[in-house]
Parts: sequence; structure tokens; C-alpha cells
Amino acid sequence: MNKIAGIVKTHLADRWSWSILPWLILGISFCANLIIGGVSGDEIKTGGLASIYVYMFVLGIVSVGQTFPFLIGFGARRKDFFLGTTATILAIGVLSVILLLVLGWIESSTDYWGIGLQYFNVEYLTDGPLAERFWILFILMIHLFFSGFAIACIYRRFGRNGLYYFFGALGLILTCTFYLIGMNDKWKAVFDWFADVSVFELANGLFVATLLYVAFSYLMLRRATV
Repeated sequence: MNKIAGIVKTHLADRWSWSILPWLILGISFCANLIIGGVSGDEIKTGGLASIYVYMFVLGIVSVGQTFPFLIGFGARRKDFFLGTTATILAIGVLSVILLLVLGWIESSTDYWGIGLQYFNVEYLTDGPLAERFWILFILMIHLFFSGFAIACIYRRFGRNGLYYFFGALGLILTCTFYLIGMNDKWKAVFDWFADVSVFELANGLFVATLLYVAFSYLMLRRATV
């Protein structure tokens, strides 16, 4: 447990990457939308909140390359690195989503910043009860982080060629899937299914996918080169 706590402390010591930069990016995006909304006088429903989620995907990728060789070189076990990194993103995710929900409450309480800017309240994603909103935003965040983390683990285990093969196989699977859907004229059925599924149910599906990413990442790290 002490070793895992040490991994967490090592990650959090990089405050710029884990704490400052994601909120700096989000803040710049928010200010830009605030200025545009104030100047234009139009109500704006923006997708700028996605900026912090895209950053979490990137953070998942770079967290392996930046700290894995360093910590393993100092005697940390791969299991400790994995558990410590997982604990770190879970803590960051919980705190980040709580802050996003608070900002969303402030936004709605101020009549959307007085200019009709919907930035932290995103239709469809944040329309449900508070507990559901928390779960949706949290799962989306850790899902993207572990998506990037899994990609980095593939690179760490198999190198550049491994990534080429992975994305090549993924592209082939998606191409065949889209072809079969189109050939059987099932696109309408696919869109209708998504229209009938709630965002909470989709978040539960992403949670299952995230667990698969977590398990896959751990298997890759067990044999990864430093």
C-alpha cells in the first residue's frame, strides 16, 4: 500500500499535467466562448466542455511514457504503477466532476452567465438527476483516460509496429462493420437504437468498456519493456 501511495504522490507532484493544465485549457475555452457570447448577443450552446475530456485522453497516453520507465527504474513493481495510476485518475476524476457540477449549478443559477451561454450544462449529458449527471461525467472522463492509457501500453509492450498493427486491425474491423450495416440497410435501425437508449444507459456501457481497457492495459504492462 505504501508503494501505491508513493506512485500516487509521484503523479500528483506533477501538478502542471494533472491539476493545472486541464483547467487552464478549459478556462481559456470558457473565456473565449464567454467573450463571443457577450459580443454577439446570441445564446450559445457550446461543446467546449469536451476540451477537458480530450485532455484526459491525452494524459492517459503521456502518463505511461513520462513516469513508467522512471518509476520502474527506481524499483516500483508494474502492479504498483498500475494501481497507483488508477487510484490517481479516480481521485482526479471525482474531484474534477464535482467541480464541473458546481460550475454547472453556478451557470444555471446566473441565467447562463447572463448571456445565455450553456457551457457546463450540456443538453442530453447533464439533463438527469444529480447522481446520474455525476456518473455520466465521471465515466466519460475515466473512459477516455484509459483509452489513451491502453494505447500507450500497446506501444510500451509492442513498440511502434504494434501500434501500426493495432490501428490497422481496428480500421479493418470498423470498415467491415460499416460495410455490413450499409449492405443490409441497417443504419436507420442503428440510429433508432441510439435514440431510444438513455445517456445513463450509454454511460453504463462505457463503464463495461472501461473495465476491459483496464484489464487489457494491465496485461500489456506486465510484460512491457522499460
